[in-house]
Amino acid sequence: MHLFRTCAALSVLCWSHAADVSAQDSALVERARRVSVASLDSSFAAMPFEQWLTTLRQLPPSALQWEVNDCGEGGDGLKAPTCVEAILELAPATTAHASLIMAGLDGAPGEAAIWMLYAVAQDSIVDFKRLGDWAAFVRAGSR
Repeated sequence: MHLFRTCAALSVLCWSHAADVSAQDSALVERARRVSVASLDSSFAAMPFEQWLTTLRQLPPSALQWEVNDCGEGGDGLKAPTCVEAILELAPATTAHASLIMAGLDGAPGEAAIWMLYAVAQDSIVDFKRLGDWAAFVRAGSR
């Protein structure tokens, strides 16, 4: 019986921690969705990031996914800021990725900034330096 109580208590603790992490991730994603594109690149109009993404190709909502991860790709033991990545499915083997820094090294929310812009087409990765170049790729669908 003692083992059962211990297992039950650990399950509740793990579940509540997962719920906290999920709530934190959801809040970061919501912030990223509302970031003004003009704050990322002044050559664009002020429009929420999510709305802007959907206007690039008139994609259905299912073609846009959001993911929270560390900006440094982790695994190296070093601290990294927290990013929210928008992933757009452009074609069966082509995705476009826009990763925004949303929280600093300490986990505190900060001003959003572009971390990385890239696309995966077939077996190739294409990096972009400017949001305008990435947007042109998304509009075209692939290269």
